[in-house]
Amino acid sequence: MPDPAINALKGATKGLLYMSETDAPFQTFAWKHGEGALTDKKVLELSKHEPGTKIEKVKLDEFLGDYAEGGDEDAEKYKNLLRVINEHLSDVRVFKVGQVNLDIYIVGRTRQGDWVGLQTKAVET
Repeated sequence: MPDPAINALKGATKGLLYMSETDAPFQTFAWKHGEGALTDKKVLELSKHEPGTKIEKVKLDEFLGDYAEGGDEDAEKYKNLLRVINEHLSDVRVFKVGQVNLDIYIVGRTRQGDWVGLQTKAVET
């Protein structure tokens, strides 16, 4: 049976792009049975990146907050996305993995105890 958090995240990101020097869609993912703390090492392992890859943590509001400001259609979509994330996930964190061409993971824990979230890409020079 599909996880309600995954379904809610899919709905909230439909047609939404994360904008950086490139525009990228959001994709949902689940890391089942998220045991223990979500450390940098664990994120690299679960996301299948090489050990030692650069990783940066940022707060969710810092990462998406500016996109949710204003009254345009995209801002409303980002406000809804933030609401959905906070409604369905706890202990939410954002990890930027790599350099220049980044994989970004917004990860939180579901009520069932799994790590679930959104993955997107960004280019930062």
